[in-house]
Amino acid sequence: MTMKKTVAAFFVIAAFSFTGGFVGQAVFAPKVADAQGQSDSYFALRDTKNAKGITTYVNDGQPGQIFYGENGQMRLQMGTYSGAGERGLPLLALSDNTGHIRLLFRLAGENESPVMIMKDKSGRDRVVMGLQLGGAEQDPFLSVTDASGKTQNIFGTYR
Repeated sequence: MTMKKTVAAFFVIAAFSFTGGFVGQAVFAPKVADAQGQSDSYFALRDTKNAKGITTYVNDGQPGQIFYGENGQMRLQMGTYSGAGERGLPLLALSDNTGHIRLLFRLAGENESPVMIMKDKSGRDRVVMGLQLGGAEQDPFLSVTDASGKTQNIFGTYR
């Protein structure tokens, strides 16, 4: 693979990661009115050991649910994207004890392809695998990024 294709693949990975994080935050962060219980599109379940517990909501027609740990940090997020381009596509994010997403399962791209993204503690995508995001082949791909930020496609490509 040429250096140009490797750099292009890295930027595609980065773009999907940042978009996923941004959209996930926008989708899963309830509005202030919802958080204050002023909306029928927001529901919270909690107990004395877990002040946040589970929140379930609908945002712009798209459902979502967040599970919090006892420390108040997000641990599991699931729902569907509300943004243009990926509207209605599902996602599932697993977070560590500090609330940082470490594993993301989602459908993405024009093929609505399954993708799995593994992140390091800094939030950088380190392993990305799935089926080709565009084109008719839908071949599998596996891309890894080392600590210096160099990305290598082990097999296949995003597009």
